[in-house]
Amino acid sequence: MKRFTLLLTVLFIFSVGFGQKFKPSTSIKPYSSFEKKMEIPPESRLKGEGAVFFSETFNWKDPSSDRGWTLPAGWQMKDETDLGTPWVWRAGTDSIKGHLTFELGHKYSKTPEDGFFLFPMDEYNFIDGVVTDKYATTWFQLPSINCSTHPTVVFKMRQYFRTNPTVGLTMQVSNDQGSHWATYSMAYETLLNIFCKNPFVEVNISDVAAGMPDVWIRFVWTNMRMYFWAIDDITLSEAYNNELQLEKPWLLMTDLDPANNDEGFYYMVPNSQTGTDGFGGYTFKAGLLNAGRDDQESCYLNAEIFKNGVSVYNKNSASRDIWALQRDTFPITDQFDPTGFGNYDIVLTAKQKQVDGLPENNVYKDTYYITDSVYSLSDWDFETYSSVAGFNNSDGDYLGVEYDIKKKCESNSISTLIMQRPENKIASTKPGYSFQYWLFWYSPDDATWIELLSSDFMEVTAEMLDKWITLPLQKDGESEFLDPGKYIAAIQMYHGGGANANNALYRFTIGSDNSHRQTLAKSVYHNVIDDMATWYQNRDISMIRLNINNTGAPKNADVVFNVDMKIPIANGSFKPASDFVDISGTINNWGSSEHMTDADGDGIYTLTVPSMGTFQRIEYKYRINANWNTSEFPSGGANRVYRTSYYNVLNDVYNNGKSLGIADNSLISSVTAYPNPSDGQFTLDIANTHVSDLKITVMNIQGQTVYQNQVKSVSNYQQNIDLTAFAKGMYFLKVNNEVIKLLVK
Repeated sequence: MKRFTLLLTVLFIFSVGFGQKFKPSTSIKPYSSFEKKMEIPPESRLKGEGAVFFSETFNWKDPSSDRGWTLPAGWQMKDETDLGTPWVWRAGTDSIKGHLTFELGHKYSKTPEDGFFLFPMDEYNFIDGVVTDKYATTWFQLPSINCSTHPTVVFKMRQYFRTNPTVGLTMQVSNDQGSHWATYSMAYETLLNIFCKNPFVEVNISDVAAGMPDVWIRFVWTNMRMYFWAIDDITLSEAYNNELQLEKPWLLMTDLDPANNDEGFYYMVPNSQTGTDGFGGYTFKAGLLNAGRDDQESCYLNAEIFKNGVSVYNKNSASRDIWALQRDTFPITDQFDPTGFGNYDIVLTAKQKQVDGLPENNVYKDTYYITDSVYSLSDWDFETYSSVAGFNNSDGDYLGVEYDIKKKCESNSISTLIMQRPENKIASTKPGYSFQYWLFWYSPDDATWIELLSSDFMEVTAEMLDKWITLPLQKDGESEFLDPGKYIAAIQMYHGGGANANNALYRFTIGSDNSHRQTLAKSVYHNVIDDMATWYQNRDISMIRLNINNTGAPKNADVVFNVDMKIPIANGSFKPASDFVDISGTINNWGSSEHMTDADGDGIYTLTVPSMGTFQRIEYKYRINANWNTSEFPSGGANRVYRTSYYNVLNDVYNNGKSLGIADNSLISSVTAYPNPSDGQFTLDIANTHVSDLKITVMNIQGQTVYQNQVKSVSNYQQNIDLTAFAKGMYFLKVNNEVIKLLVK
């Protein structure tokens, strides 16, 4: 067995370009019961494992400063191009604006209330409504960090960006005061103009930082002119001894071409195209990273598939050891072929011999559907948009999605999400634009794409915007019957700007789906000035569906609503003996449902709503005693949103775990804990405006509760809290609705 040795004196220059680091699933347990939630593993780690020794949430507000914030001592930033384009602090409620940008802050921030750090290039290129074309190179740098006592160093942050990361969007680390820098790409497969693929960054930088007394960390925006980069919630921690991560999954649907078994992921596949002699079977791969301190033994990938909640496939890859900070790819070649209509939930889990420190980042999950008629690369909801801007952008250009037909069928219609960008309605689809759908077939003999069918020519109306628009294909009694082969479902777009139109004024946009592991080659575009043989790969996953003339899938399905009421029960705002919980929403015209029940007394209340329409978007809230004042997210807060399918089990936590009721109202005038930071011994001092009950909780940075106490009927209150038995790092002390941070050093 090779034992990893930290390299404390040699600085390597490298880039973390292996692949996208996915946000881990928090609702999928890596075992055979799909409905179980992730459980916290038994506490089997050493005290130092995972301990946070540096954190920054960018709480830099300073009303005394002219700009409203102050850069703390030791921090640095520099505009290398000297254009007057610095990094800036933004309050959590501040928008990010510009010619092509309108974002309501840092959407992935864990601590949005105290602000975030931002480079708003789009704002700098759109001052006073004038578009400019500046290209900036700029950076900011953390204060020097002493890592000399830390044998491992893991860097984490939350980011949000849209830009051209292939040019330069990097974190740099130096241990020799800037003479040499190790460079880490923060792009993680994000392509031009796409929002960041990986907002939850986690990088083991032990190679360059562990054991070093003077570590510099810098974030560099290099030679780019568009959009923005927002950063928040930076931490440095020690690695877990055993920490395997599933970094990059591949879901490989069988291809029409036997020589190329890499069709990629489709969200919906018609049942008529599946089967062992058809299309739709899957094999799997995943890249696994050993981000821990020790070598990980007997590592392997498990793939399990649940059809409508029942496990129907469970296979393992071959096993291998992975040395610390090394990656390896694990394939599973046993093909899974779906059988019949339904939800197919795919759960990939990285496993090893040791007990993993953070098993929640070992899991990747996605779902696809076997339908009767819908063939779709994308799901229902857009993450960004597609257009041919930047690729000629002439009247009559096409966007399309390639579909393989393995068995004969009859085409019926095409659907597209026609989209108007909320942040820039001028450079997007407007009423009065027009479009037409086309179905093309690839002729192997002629090596070109042949027009088969089209829809009617349609003018865009205001009612069409941000909706899926389905138009029937004009059938001729022959061309609609498809033989096995390659086809493109396309939208031809007209904006009135003529040839090579100005993108800022004329742009027809449709939705794009970037939330799955699709194959980019299936999303294509065609410039009307080229011959029909020339179609180009599009970087966006265009939301264009091909619908065939089949029926038979269930039109209705039950929906099981489960809501965890343990927090309202604990704080007394819900009393099981006298109160009830119900559901109100579009499912019952915002009236009352039947009372939800808790047959086993575990605090989770259940109600089954029978025979709801499949693939319907519903909104709903849970309520106590049918009272809107005690409902979830009161005062007009957002509703829960869900789209039904063939199998529906919803597992919610009442009010997303935020307490309601008199026990947790704003009665506390002050909460202090001192000394802070400390060695783990804190004195808690509470000054209360009225006599009330107190719920005192301390959680670690992973959200695990390490201390809890409830005190009845007090006003002013004081007690000692001892955290010396726990790891060093950041903790969160919550007293009713008040939260403060504790630092154990």
